[in-house]
Amino acid sequence: MKTDNRKSVLKFVGLFLVGLTVFLLVFGTVGFGEIVTALGQIRPYLYGIGILLIILNIVAWSSRWHLFVKLTHPEISGFDLFKNMLVGLAINNLTPIFKMGGEAARVYLLKVRHGIRGREGLATITSDLTIEFIVDVIFAMMSFLFLMIFFRPPVWLYGILAVFVAVCSLLVFGIFGLYTGQKIIYKIIGFICKKMKRFEGYEERLYQKYETFQKTFQKIMKNRRVFAGALTLTLLRKALTVTTYVVIFAALGHTTNIVNIIIAVGIGYMLMVIPATPGSLGIFEGGMISVFVLLGVPAEIAASVVFLDRLIWFWGVTGTGSMVGTYYGLDLIIDRKIIESYSTAGKDI
Repeated sequence: MKTDNRKSVLKFVGLFLVGLTVFLLVFGTVGFGEIVTALGQIRPYLYGIGILLIILNIVAWSSRWHLFVKLTHPEISGFDLFKNMLVGLAINNLTPIFKMGGEAARVYLLKVRHGIRGREGLATITSDLTIEFIVDVIFAMMSFLFLMIFFRPPVWLYGILAVFVAVCSLLVFGIFGLYTGQKIIYKIIGFICKKMKRFEGYEERLYQKYETFQKTFQKIMKNRRVFAGALTLTLLRKALTVTTYVVIFAALGHTTNIVNIIIAVGIGYMLMVIPATPGSLGIFEGGMISVFVLLGVPAEIAASVVFLDRLIWFWGVTGTGSMVGTYYGLDLIIDRKIIESYSTAGKDI
């Protein structure tokens, strides 16, 4: 176990250092002096509004999740889920696989703090992410369409689009399979049980747990009132994201076309699915700055805007979520309880 923990820490540190190096190279290419000069012109009250919009964005996210959770557990407060969400977001920023580690933590915290069985908790999170995924894909494809109409995209953006489409195709297949209960899901469970000793002898039990999860997932997604509310909150989140960039640009005394911001945010969603560094550190910043520059924003302004946004979304959320997670008794990098709760749900819950 100690060896595994050491490997996990070393892997995290290595990937984080790679991301941090890319992060510094990206901003160093623009010029630290120029960025500091641009940041020196900031209007603190406008940036404060930007921070407030980001907090409201996270509140909207946890509120959407709350819609799904309270269908079966109305006693759980929205504030509890907000804290749970902060821990999940922090872990997402510490893992190279988009929206994976943090979701395991959300399942785990629902189980240990509220007594919600893993398969039920996982169904609420899967429903939450399904709504997010649908809107993200539409938003990203719309932004790329705008980019092709108004500009001539560089070749590297087509590469990102190809990766994004490939990942989305797999996710669509996975969500459809989970929802419909296609035989492929049962085959996957059978394959895992044969190949992984820890699941040996649990095949039938896992089938039963999956069926329970599937019924819960279907029940949630078929609730039109909840679905409409979740969709509304998701659209609100996108509006808050775009507005945040508008406000941060204004805080630096610069304005840019809202279409440009929509394009950049859409490309940002594509960048976040690339499983490379923790929280796409360095990759996201480099891609977003490049897109803004392509759209005519001065490099030092583009770098400053991206830095101010990530200062809250990456560094601020990671720090806050880590403190909440530590308060809950979790080691966000190597805590095996989280992963085991997620991966062995069919065995013990």
